[in-house]
Amino acid sequence: MHDVEGLATVSRRSVVLGAVGLCALTAWPRVDEALHPGGPGRETDSPALRHDVDPHGVTWVRTDRPWVALTFDDGPDPRFTPDVLDVLREYGCRATFFAVGRNVEAHPDLAARIVAEGHRLSNHTHDHLWLDRVDPDTITDQLVRGRRAVAAHDVTGASLVRPPRGWTSRVVARRTSDLALRSVFWSACLESSLHDAPPTAGEAFGASLSVGDVVLAHDGGRIEGPNPQDLDRSRSVAALPHVLERLRRRGLVGVPVQDLVASGDPR
Repeated sequence: MHDVEGLATVSRRSVVLGAVGLCALTAWPRVDEALHPGGPGRETDSPALRHDVDPHGVTWVRTDRPWVALTFDDGPDPRFTPDVLDVLREYGCRATFFAVGRNVEAHPDLAARIVAEGHRLSNHTHDHLWLDRVDPDTITDQLVRGRRAVAAHDVTGASLVRPPRGWTSRVVARRTSDLALRSVFWSACLESSLHDAPPTAGEAFGASLSVGDVVLAHDGGRIEGPNPQDLDRSRSVAALPHVLERLRRRGLVGVPVQDLVASGDPR
């Protein structure tokens, strides 16, 4: 039997808009047309603002399937991606990996393993640049080069893109649309919930998810190039089996975001 809470008939939008935390969804204010691209302090750091500048983007999906979308960003990363793949295989879940193009090129074996094990590889730009901070030609270059790297392994997965940090603008949305790409954001973020020990945090996070949620997590920490980072994702990896165990007990299944979008009405 499906989890009753996950299939509640309460308006999904009202539930989403009441969420709190680092990935909180707030009221839906209009974004001033003059704020292109987003300047300091005016990032599209909530689903409300992202939806306003990119209504075609995906944040969650209204569906009657007992599914949540699992998505992982910033990889592939040999320190964390193999462990994430092992956990997903153990629990019979599949996911979408929004991969950084330069990491795909650096670790083609991991990109190939992602696809071989039934997951989807999608575009997270080539260099993980903040797309709302660069000129339009650079936006296009990042999207095209990221898609090319991903398409070498997964042609169909390359049609989706996640702007780094979810920061976007009307220009980013237009350039994305012009390239026949669709942006995917998220309705729940694992990393923002890791306040307690990973087992406790993972259990609580899994209990908080609802049918149709798009979950953001990370399998990558290191990115070289013009926007470098080096982050430890070990707590995310440690929490993941507890998230998936809780979902399994609730009768929910983790799937690629492509499958979730195809099953219902993306919002």
